[in-house]
Amino acid sequence: MIYRLTVECIDGWHYDHETIRVIEIDENAVLYDLFDIIREANGFGWEHMHMFYLGRNHRNMKIVFGDEKEYYDKECRPYDSTLNEIYPLGNLKFYFLYDFGDKWIFQIRKSRKRIKVDTNVKYPRIIERIGEDPLSHLYNE
Repeated sequence: MIYRLTVECIDGWHYDHETIRVIEIDENAVLYDLFDIIREANGFGWEHMHMFYLGRNHRNMKIVFGDEKEYYDKECRPYDSTLNEIYPLGNLKFYFLYDFGDKWIFQIRKSRKRIKVDTNVKYPRIIERIGEDPLSHLYNE
């Protein structure tokens, strides 16, 4: 099955405009695949650290996906976890943090609609873009 994910920027350095991307991705994709399509969808490069986490809100990191040595005080799960291992979330929310300095935070919401794999489509793919890229203000000066 395919997950339809809405990835919405909710905070970040000079965050001042709506940025939402809707992505379709295979339920068996690993977090690295999700990072790559989120990076592409928002005009980010490879040069900054990033992480995925689960929490009650974006300021609460209950479960972190990464190396236990880096997040020794948090519950950690492997970065190569698949999306179908993460969902359902229960009472937690799914977040992506890009650039530990500028702290671009995205909430990731999964549609309840079940989508069958279309063999004519290459996944993951961006199906909708609302708003400019988070760093677009740097390019327009």
